[in-house]
Amino acid sequence: MKGETSDRVLSPEEIPEIDTFYFGEIAGTAMFLDIENSLGISAKLRPRGTYEFMKKVLLPVIKCVEDHNGFICQIQGDAVMAVFGHDKESSAGHAELAVNCAIEAQKLIREMNPVRIGASDIPLSACVGICTGKMYATMMEYFKKFEYNVMGLSVSLASRLQKKCKFYHTNILIDNATNAYIQEKVLTREMDAISIEGNPKKPLAIYEVLARYGEHSKEDLHRKRHYEEGLAYFSRKEWPEAIRCFLQVGEDRASYEMIKRCKKRLSALSKR
Repeated sequence: MKGETSDRVLSPEEIPEIDTFYFGEIAGTAMFLDIENSLGISAKLRPRGTYEFMKKVLLPVIKCVEDHNGFICQIQGDAVMAVFGHDKESSAGHAELAVNCAIEAQKLIREMNPVRIGASDIPLSACVGICTGKMYATMMEYFKKFEYNVMGLSVSLASRLQKKCKFYHTNILIDNATNAYIQEKVLTREMDAISIEGNPKKPLAIYEVLARYGEHSKEDLHRKRHYEEGLAYFSRKEWPEAIRCFLQVGEDRASYEMIKRCKKRLSALSKR
């Protein structure tokens, strides 16, 4: 029947180009990368110009994923979903591969900024969300098209973290599991504990990727120390001390947000 889809299980022999991929439940790392302000970009350009813009930006990002032994599961407009840990080559260090890929992809994007399309210089930035955990890898067939994909809570959380980057004005956000794998090689700072809609577990600790050790600056260490000190005071409900620490971080959207929370709680206490 025309348009009929199939849920049959495909054997590796049917798709020889990915016969080394893992199927079923795997331990891996999912990465979502999204180009910011794509709607505004599309509004400035004709459809052909939008295509040229995305091609200039996404092709280097795709190559970056491949260079770090990742696999592109989906490309949806200006967004890329990739998985690491899908085969033998990436299974040992999937979290580190994903984070290094994100760092390199952000460098590429900064070097391309702005992107010239015709007579227009288009500003360019991206948000990345990364989560590590169990996921289910499968080959899906629909309308005679085959697609290797991964699903599960970790994948969904990576997508949510990518969206949270805009709120905190950060480039790369990772979950606690990813941070545990890479914390000895990559400088991160704990950002917050957030509630994820539909996630029955306790609030999720999230971290900002600052830089690889050896590539970090004194400013990175300064931001990490004062922000995390403020976060510790905040968790103990010591609002004035938390504000003092957050003020020392400097120009930082996340710190401003935490100061607002502290002031709100102090105001509530004063009204009792």
